[in-house]
Parts: sequence; C-alpha cells; structure tokens
Amino acid sequence: MPSIRPLRPADLPAVLAIQAANYPADLLEDHAFYANRLELAPEHCWAALDAEARLQGYLIAYPWDDGLPPALGARLEQLPGAASTWFLHDCAVHPDAQGQGVAGRLYRHAKGQARRARLRQGRLVSLSNAIGYWQRHHYHPVPADAALEAKLAGYGAGACLMQRTLDTPDSDLA
Repeated sequence: MPSIRPLRPADLPAVLAIQAANYPADLLEDHAFYANRLELAPEHCWAALDAEARLQGYLIAYPWDDGLPPALGARLEQLPGAASTWFLHDCAVHPDAQGQGVAGRLYRHAKGQARRARLRQGRLVSLSNAIGYWQRHHYHPVPADAALEAKLAGYGAGACLMQRTLDTPDSDLA
C-alpha cells in the first residue's frame, strides 16, 4: 500500500519521468508547468511512495472556477479568487506500479482535501481513452460549445471536459 504525502519540488524529475511513461510526446508538460502548479496549490498536489520512498505516482490539482479549463501546459499567474471547483489536472502512475491501487489511493486522498477546502465539484479533462474510466467514477461530460471545443483541441483528439459533485462517498474509486 503506497503512502501519500504532499508533492515536493524535488519530486518533479520523477513526475516528468512518470508523465513521459504514460502520455504521448505531444501532451507532455515541462518542469516549469509542474513547478507552477505546485507553487500555486501545494495543498492539492500529492505523491504516492512505495516502501523504499520511490515515487509511484502523482496527482496535480488546484482550485478553479466553473469556466473553461486552462490550456494544456499554460502557466497560471494566480488561481481564481472565487474557486468552487477542484480541477484535477493530472494523475499518473509509474507503469511498474499500475494495477496496485495507487491512482485510487491518490484520488481519494486528494478528493478528501478538496472537500475539506469546501470545493463543491470536481472537473477534469479526460483524454479520449480514459472517458469510460472517469464515467465509472461518477464523472459526466460537460456539454461543449465552440469555446470549450477550441480549448479541448489542445488536449488531443476526443478529449472531454468532465465533472461530478464532490459529495459522493469516497468509496467510489478503488
């Protein structure tokens, strides 16, 4: 069972390696992106560690508003002041640790923090191959207008903005 702790700047090289093992090259974000999110919302960024304290997975999230998601890889100067949404930007697990419940443990921990922060809904941009996964965990597609379609295009073909309320019991993701 992995242990969960806040993500640290020193973890970012391992985060980049895990990201590269999970996503196509055209969707990779750089060190500066992750450092930016960690600086803005350290209380919403988490690391999963194995017994030897090696990073098995990470989760990057932050408070956001109900509008459009940020562009992929875009630096943010600040977070919205009236945030009501927990934006789950990325959750990835090292290939050697997949299938061991790492993502579920990260998710449940981070969702609990979002609820403690009084964020009412969760949102994420799902890549096309993960939409069914997120639907099984109570996320549903947000109807897309032209502005949302344009924003989602940067996330790859078939990407979908999805949301859910955060009051669903934490047992929803194993």
